[in-house]
Amino acid sequence: MKKPTPVLVPFVLLIIAITACGRKYYTSASFDQQTSKHRLVAIVPAEMVLTGNQPKKLTPEEISQIEEAESIAFQEALYNGILRYANSKRYITTVDFQDINTTKQVLQDNNISIRDAWRKTDVELTKLLGVDAIVRMRIRKQRYMSDLASYGVSLAKQVGYEYSGGRFPGTKIFLPPVSTKTNDIYASCSLLSQGKTLWNDSYKDASDWNSPANAIIEGITDNFGRHFPYKQRR
Repeated sequence: MKKPTPVLVPFVLLIIAITACGRKYYTSASFDQQTSKHRLVAIVPAEMVLTGNQPKKLTPEEISQIEEAESIAFQEALYNGILRYANSKRYITTVDFQDINTTKQVLQDNNISIRDAWRKTDVELTKLLGVDAIVRMRIRKQRYMSDLASYGVSLAKQVGYEYSGGRFPGTKIFLPPVSTKTNDIYASCSLLSQGKTLWNDSYKDASDWNSPANAIIEGITDNFGRHFPYKQRR
């Protein structure tokens, strides 16, 4: 196999360095000490914040309904994402997770709505749910345009490509750079106990007309599940 030329070596090393760094997330310096007696953890409804250009036809009540529906969708996806990576050939997870339906039922039995759960402290929720710690997410969606508008921009860009070097080379069409994003999505996930953040991770994603909502939700929560703590080597 040919050796990399001297010119390429620094570039290759730069790629390796960037890959090795990866995304960073926070873990408390005293995590092991503070979680040594933890046995059960609950995932609570995700706090949803919708900002930006909201659909004019939707009432505030309808927007609230969308926020609450997405809150549960993220809660369920995070629960599944954490369990997906809980145990592997190399690691085991040292705690159990409260069944998500049990969490929902306890909140409902105590007349705590989805929005009420967003406002409760971790101390209140851990006591109510009978767990040692809770996992909560905060999702902010910055909306720019509708799926239909995003599709229109994407189609216009495709037509521009076809007439300027694609199917009709030599024909010049100037199209200013225009984003087809419908939303920017900023997500954070925290493990909380006794008023302290023991672990935190954050993630950013974007969507357009061609991005299935379930794929975006699973992509974000899958990242959190992969990095979730309480891991111990077998």
